[in-house]
Amino acid sequence: MDRTKPRAEVVWFSQFFGMELPQYELPFVDFNIHSDVPLYIDPYAITKDPTELAAHCHNAIISYFQVLIETIRSGNSSKLRQLIRGRLSEPTEIHLGVSKAARRGRGIGGAQEQQVVDALSNSEAARMGVIQAIQELELHIRGIGPDKISDLVANIILSYLAQFTEAACAAYGIATQPCAVSGFWNPERMEWDGGYFNLPAHETHSYVLVPKRFVRRERDLMNHRVFYRKYVLEVLERELITADDSLVETLKSGKRRVTKKAMSEDPRFALSKDFISQFIIEHPDAIDAYRNELWRSFNPTDPAVWSGKDAEDDPLVRDALADLDGLRAGREDASAYHETVFALVQFVFDWVLENFDMEYKMDQGRSRIDVIADNYAGGGLFAELREELNATSVPIECKNFATDLGNDEFNQLMDRLGPTTSRFGMLVCRTITDRAAMLKHQSDRWLRHQSLILLVDDALLKHLVDLRLAREFSAIESTLRKKIRAVRYGALDD
Repeated sequence: MDRTKPRAEVVWFSQFFGMELPQYELPFVDFNIHSDVPLYIDPYAITKDPTELAAHCHNAIISYFQVLIETIRSGNSSKLRQLIRGRLSEPTEIHLGVSKAARRGRGIGGAQEQQVVDALSNSEAARMGVIQAIQELELHIRGIGPDKISDLVANIILSYLAQFTEAACAAYGIATQPCAVSGFWNPERMEWDGGYFNLPAHETHSYVLVPKRFVRRERDLMNHRVFYRKYVLEVLERELITADDSLVETLKSGKRRVTKKAMSEDPRFALSKDFISQFIIEHPDAIDAYRNELWRSFNPTDPAVWSGKDAEDDPLVRDALADLDGLRAGREDASAYHETVFALVQFVFDWVLENFDMEYKMDQGRSRIDVIADNYAGGGLFAELREELNATSVPIECKNFATDLGNDEFNQLMDRLGPTTSRFGMLVCRTITDRAAMLKHQSDRWLRHQSLILLVDDALLKHLVDLRLAREFSAIESTLRKKIRAVRYGALDD
């Protein structure tokens, strides 16, 4: 590497197009226009996303996959090449995956592309219907890794991502111009198509944005190496012990075992996609278990960490925390408190909630909700709340009181809750002195109305912010689950 060569200036897409907003306030992955963000589109994330956009993308992916499998079964190699040609490289409009400088080296060439076509043509698993989703091609087909699955999916759903970009630009006032977009899948015509979309552009380059809910780290995607290590070798160990294979060792304790090292080094079980594909055909329970693991998992990520924008965003959050400490309880600082809470809850919950609004008018403008957000969680606690309590949106009331809240404050939030809106809401306050009395307010409303109010004081809010700064998403969920359990059972938590 030539370290004397100056590095390109970091220019965020958002800033270049006039938005001075942190990543946690944006619904899409922000990026340096001179490079890419090493994250990948996950088909599972799309399938579990509750939005209309995700439904369209999912249908397009299913449509393409069905045509691909039917083509493999028919033996039509010419059509198979048409389905694959140029689709295993990321669209230039999207800035995900490997860095822009490395794109030329990572783009799939004609010879490698033909190898993929040949592998698909000869795939017994594809012909037998063993491959059930597009991401499972990674387990069976040489030349297709998690990054190539992401690239293929990006091409399939490119028109819907372009429409998402149009809507985002309209919402944020970003200038656009008509740009040609080619190589997206048309599920109605069941072929690759092209068209024009109003996109942000600079010089000869146009940009297509990706919802941050759609992306994951490479380690969280379906991967043949993970499947081999966690499932294949586990099954083989049991089978080899039963068969009293030569690889079996007997320990001093009398326990019999086969090491993963011994199995992986044995030519019979060496890691290869051909071996894994045959294993899956013979052991359908193993792949079912892996599918279920990935389906149940919820692995949100923060694009700011991977783009490097956290270096700019996190200080803003710490400044808001400092502002919170400096605000006095009472009417004088009520507006400032409201605005500070608004900023902090956006940061804490941006991975499950979107479309945050402040002073949201309801009842034809007769009353207002301090903060409201839409619940788009693709899994985990907030997906459960949406399913159980119809929490498609989450109302949040902020009270800058020096004392504990009373019946009126809880009733005010209850007025926002109901079976046709949401039966889950948050009440943010400065302090809790009589925890038993506050818990009784919450539990009574749960027992009588099946409406769940989560009470968040300064101490809890700061704790959640600290967890979010550490990107401990599962710890945030664990903390909230304990609070919710306490409300349901009327039990004071520690």
